[in-house]
Amino acid sequence: MTFETVDVYVMKTLGSLDDWSYPKLPLRRSAGNVFVGSGNAFNVGSLFTKKYGGNAVSASSYQAYFDSCDPSDFTSVNIISASGGKDAVRMASFLKERGFKPNLLTCDQKPPASEFVPQESIFVYPSFTEPPTYNVSTYASMIHSLFHEDVGEIIRMLEGLEIPDLRKYKFVLFVSSDEHEPIATMAARKVGESLGGVGSHGEGLSTARHGMLLHPNKEWLDFCINCSTGTENTYRLDSGSFLGALMATYYIIGKNQRPEDVESIERNYAANAQKLGWKFNKVW
Repeated sequence: MTFETVDVYVMKTLGSLDDWSYPKLPLRRSAGNVFVGSGNAFNVGSLFTKKYGGNAVSASSYQAYFDSCDPSDFTSVNIISASGGKDAVRMASFLKERGFKPNLLTCDQKPPASEFVPQESIFVYPSFTEPPTYNVSTYASMIHSLFHEDVGEIIRMLEGLEIPDLRKYKFVLFVSSDEHEPIATMAARKVGESLGGVGSHGEGLSTARHGMLLHPNKEWLDFCINCSTGTENTYRLDSGSFLGALMATYYIIGKNQRPEDVESIERNYAANAQKLGWKFNKVW
């Protein structure tokens, strides 16, 4: 099977977001909400905190975090996982064992983690079936449900974008306004997942100023999202929309994908998932 590039899924997703129906979460804004996720699900969790308050916790830190807490410390615990499998299975099992009652926010109607989460605590977001690692429609669906930003305006922005050649560089630093830091981090991960041979990192401007911008390098691009680093090799993207900034960066990354990038994902993902013991339903 031949996959399309990420940008194709960006446009397909934007054409559907306003037509989809989204689950209503039984959450109120509270410092006691916590959102747990691996990879870019953690960054999406950071966006959930902008609406609902609380904290986001990553796959690398959740066990230590919850081992220091009691279930009564939280208003809600929410696992975010597009597949509802992979790390979410371990997270759900761990949390149930320690007396927590998490919600599962997913895009799978029958997620593997449902073994540890009751059906009434599973909230399913609409999405397309996508190639592994893409997660364009899945997380875009969740983000759109949070902020309901203007999809038509985002499409018009993409149609007028100048597409930089990311392959000119060995490294792309995504720097954003502090508010949009989750988008910078998601974009950097998407480069790592989608563009073989290109290094990447993402963070907010206040953090990036601590040493990341001191060494001019012609093989390094600063991809600036709603900010400016003042360095020589800079690409500037301005969008006050969380969804817009994400879809624009993903669109640009997709436009830079080569056939061998797509073939590598298709060839290697299943074997990697098997090594890790991941449980998930078919994703392509």
